[in-house]
Amino acid sequence: MPATPDTPETPGLPERDTPPAHRPPRSGAALTVLAALSGLCGLVLQLGVFMLATHGAPDTSAQWLGGPADEAPLAAGQSNTHILLMCLALQALAALLISLAIARAMPPRYHQPRKGLLAALWFLNFAVPLGGIACTLGALVIARILPKPPERLPVTQIDEPEFAANLIGNVSYGRGARLKAELQNADAGTAFRMTALLAMQSMPARTVSPLLQGMLADPLDDIRLLAYGILDNREKLLTQQILQQRPRLDRKLHPELNDADRRRANKRLAELYSELIYEHLVTGDVYRNAADQADGYAAAALAADPDDASLWRLRGRLALDRRDLDAADTMLQRAIDCGFPRERMLPYLAEAAYLRRNFARVRRLLGEIDRRSGSSTMHAVLSFWQAHASPDARRATQ
Repeated sequence: MPATPDTPETPGLPERDTPPAHRPPRSGAALTVLAALSGLCGLVLQLGVFMLATHGAPDTSAQWLGGPADEAPLAAGQSNTHILLMCLALQALAALLISLAIARAMPPRYHQPRKGLLAALWFLNFAVPLGGIACTLGALVIARILPKPPERLPVTQIDEPEFAANLIGNVSYGRGARLKAELQNADAGTAFRMTALLAMQSMPARTVSPLLQGMLADPLDDIRLLAYGILDNREKLLTQQILQQRPRLDRKLHPELNDADRRRANKRLAELYSELIYEHLVTGDVYRNAADQADGYAAAALAADPDDASLWRLRGRLALDRRDLDAADTMLQRAIDCGFPRERMLPYLAEAAYLRRNFARVRRLLGEIDRRSGSSTMHAVLSFWQAHASPDARRATQ
């Protein structure tokens, strides 16, 4: 029975009527073989160019320029020109064949733009015969050996936050932070920043001195001069007090003073020199001299009264600054023994333990500090060490 037109199977259907979706995919094996043959032919052509270049006639340019009677030099020069042009043409063809082969071997991410890739490979292989192949293949080998770069993350644009200087009065943070924000806001008016700088004079000098030091590099002359004036006035005030106390130690100038008065003068001088340090008013050699003077006057005062806890604390802090950890531990412990509150000495003892890399002692000492007291900086330190403590140590401190 003959097949009807509605029969689903039609063995006699020509191949050209097969739907495109059912055609076999085009294999790249044939293109790879052609590319390999192209590269091999290009390499053979480059070697042939070298062989052809060796068969040129001797250089007769000097004789030709001298104007000889015979035509032999001219004919030799023309022959060399023909050989040169032939070598260039063959080298251009060889570079093209090699470029097609190397482009086929390139990773897919280098295939675009196709014309740019072929132009770069052709120029390299034309300008550097044989060396172009070695450089390209070497680069491919190195690229395969090196680790793959991480995936490209999407790049998104984030708008820079705007700071509204006119709303700074409505911010609810502390006065010191507000003044710092006003000073560091370069978009605020000069008069506005000057007012904030003047208001900082009522704050503790050791708190505002680092900020005033930064203001010495401000682009505005008025801000720089005012910051320098505040720091200079504070330093002059302490220096004047030091000059007033020093003569009290001279028995010839003040014979009426007894040993107790001179001990108090030594203590006062030690405190004044330490204020120069902790208010960040001295640096470099002046800092080292102030530290030595403070330690010396404190030692002289302790010689008369070895139970002064505040002076032992002062000497312990100076020992910490110069990294004399053994002396610092001894003096800080002596201050505790003389009646200084142990909880106020714990941060300094923990600092000495940290400098020794004795982190277990640091965690144990900080665990004794009451978290309800202290500054925000101390709260951050306590939170850090408690977060990195072991579960047993964390339960012990709670």
